[in-house]
Amino acid sequence: MSYDNLRASESDGEAIQFVVRPLPSTTASLDGAFRIHLTTRDLDALSLKAGDYCQVTCPVRGPLGLAIAWRAADPKIQNHPVKISDALRDAFSLKLGDKIMLASVEARSNHAKRIIIADVTDGEVIDHTKDDNAWKIRTSLLLSSLEVIAPGVAFEASSRKGLKKRFLVEHAEASNQDTSPCFYHMDDATELIIRGRHSSTASVGATTATLSFSLTSEGIGGLHKQLEFLNDRLERLIGQVKTATRTPKRLQKNASILLYGSEGTGKTLLLQKLAQAPWQAVLRIDKSALSKTMVKNLEAIRSVFAEAAAHQPSLIIIDDLDKIAGDSDTDSVSDAISREMDNSRNTQVLVVGATSNLASVNKSLRSPKRFKHEVEVTVPDMRARIEILKAFRDTDADHVISDDLLQTVGEKTHGFVGQDLDDLYERALDGACERVKKEHRKWVPARDSNGNGQPWPDVASDASQNSSEQEDELLSLRFTDFEQPLLQVRPTAMREIFLETPKVQWSDIGGSAEVEQALTEVIEWPLKIPDIMAANNLRPQKGVLLYGPPGCSKTLTAQAIATSSGLNFIAVKGAELNSMYVGESERAVREVFRKARAAAPSIVFFDEIDAIGGGRDGAMKGLNVLTTLLNEMDGIETLKGVLVLAATNKPEALDTALLRPGRFDSLWYIEPPNQQARKEIFDMQTRRVSLAGDVDTDRLAAQTEGYSGAEIVSICQKAAQANVRRYMALLRDGKDSAGSAITMADYQAAICKTVKQITPEMLKSYVKWRDGTSA
Repeated sequence: MSYDNLRASESDGEAIQFVVRPLPSTTASLDGAFRIHLTTRDLDALSLKAGDYCQVTCPVRGPLGLAIAWRAADPKIQNHPVKISDALRDAFSLKLGDKIMLASVEARSNHAKRIIIADVTDGEVIDHTKDDNAWKIRTSLLLSSLEVIAPGVAFEASSRKGLKKRFLVEHAEASNQDTSPCFYHMDDATELIIRGRHSSTASVGATTATLSFSLTSEGIGGLHKQLEFLNDRLERLIGQVKTATRTPKRLQKNASILLYGSEGTGKTLLLQKLAQAPWQAVLRIDKSALSKTMVKNLEAIRSVFAEAAAHQPSLIIIDDLDKIAGDSDTDSVSDAISREMDNSRNTQVLVVGATSNLASVNKSLRSPKRFKHEVEVTVPDMRARIEILKAFRDTDADHVISDDLLQTVGEKTHGFVGQDLDDLYERALDGACERVKKEHRKWVPARDSNGNGQPWPDVASDASQNSSEQEDELLSLRFTDFEQPLLQVRPTAMREIFLETPKVQWSDIGGSAEVEQALTEVIEWPLKIPDIMAANNLRPQKGVLLYGPPGCSKTLTAQAIATSSGLNFIAVKGAELNSMYVGESERAVREVFRKARAAAPSIVFFDEIDAIGGGRDGAMKGLNVLTTLLNEMDGIETLKGVLVLAATNKPEALDTALLRPGRFDSLWYIEPPNQQARKEIFDMQTRRVSLAGDVDTDRLAAQTEGYSGAEIVSICQKAAQANVRRYMALLRDGKDSAGSAITMADYQAAICKTVKQITPEMLKSYVKWRDGTSA
């Protein structure tokens, strides 16, 4: 790119991407380390002068920090190189060849009230015979001589005996409480704190008292209980617990913690929050860091724990523990972790793991001597979902959304975990942006602290005409922005077993008014009027059984109540749960109920429940499955927020224990449709087709006495097929087929061809079972 083209691109608003290059003859000191060397032409293009402060931004990671613009000795302009010191590259985590963007920024150098540096020297290369314990004086002199200081930069210092140590500037606090982007400088009034195992005892004590290991809920919603527990454990670990009695030595201060719960509930977020505490070292054991060689894995694990012990207080994070040390672990990784955890007892090394599958974690690690505390990170309830949504709003304050709207969205997102809500919220923002553009509103995104921001491309030419109030207008979210995302984002807790949202409405089922009223009361009363139910000593029903002849809309009824209630719906065929392998069927039943509890309020629909709920005179495998089903419905663990809906054609085959109140509280006989219901079915089926003038649905309903709803639908399909055949015959003969319509004769012929599957004897058996008079 030529210089003229560079100027043209700048005038068009195109940001220059600079390529990171090394700065020759740099040392590990901080002298001039914050300078970023640009060519003269690039300085001019950015309206910068040597010595000006600039903001460094990565196109992928966002803002990195501040730097000082400086003139490079090399005049070359190819690829827009910037030369950066090793110290600044390390602070910004940049590699040679990375691309960055620069912009002028209003910043200053503030006097530092307090600076905290950490000793990050490799403990294995320390020669203690050369230590003169004067590091606070030496580092103070070094830092006070620098033009600027900023957190995140590492430097080296040497003792008079030749020992070298490496320090990291961890934190700087301005005297004037200024929180805007700035550099710092220090003098005799600045308090310098050194953290690290090689600093003096006084320095370490001062640091422990000064720094807080308390975790806040900033940026996190719905995890207050977990944060409270972690804070209690951190107080115990660091020794900040203030009690009137002495803590017994037997209590393990660094008892390890295992976070478990469904995917996306916030386990990794809690680990990130923990890692932000002022540890001496934060180390990780990742699956990617382990190899297929057992010896290398054991050495890597031993090295992590050794480094953690050398830099106490320290944190070791093991995410996806089940993948690293699973129950089928054969390479002794779990043995190595167990051994090192045993060796680190009663130290200030805290091990925190996380898993989405607690049952798959090696059992040797789930002992009181290792992961003593197992903390569940549950699927958020309505209150927690609202807190999560508020955290999204408060974190990105560049849009407007009311508390009432957040309340509404929180109520409609049963079973959503944090990552689902994040996806939903982002899709709603996308939809709102598209809506604003379609409405042709002159909307400009909120300005950042530097006044940066660009209007939409289609209104850029009119941006200058907007008033300051118009330019500062924020994007406002509406419920309509969430409607489409609510259909697109499926709850993680349901993803493995939920295939498709039922689309059946009550209006699609003829003669369903009575069943609709009963099921609506069963489902909606516990959610909408729990106080009134409690006042009348009414308990929510656990199960409803729909029974009757085949084809009488039992499955459609279950789908209709799922659609109308808006609850999570788990549909399972009883036969699908049967497995030839011992224990697999029972495990499948437990898994269905586990996910239903996690996604509560929810409906579990067992179609053909007689396949797993038969009497106890059958095989032992069937007995075990039935026992598991009985325990899940009315066992020790409360089935709260879960309604079990089941359907069967063979109610007499079900075990009597399954039918008692407390399990299936209501037994609904779905009988064949009466004449009025049959007319409603014919009306629904003929609503969108062309009918001849002689078609009379009242007569059709009268002629189909004893037919099931499915058979009536089949009659309508056969009549429609007859009309299509007639239409195709007219086309073949070259005749006009525009007036083709289904006639009464088509329906009557279809009735003659459809055999009734429901016999009088069958109906009598259902009535007898209903009335309790069957033999």
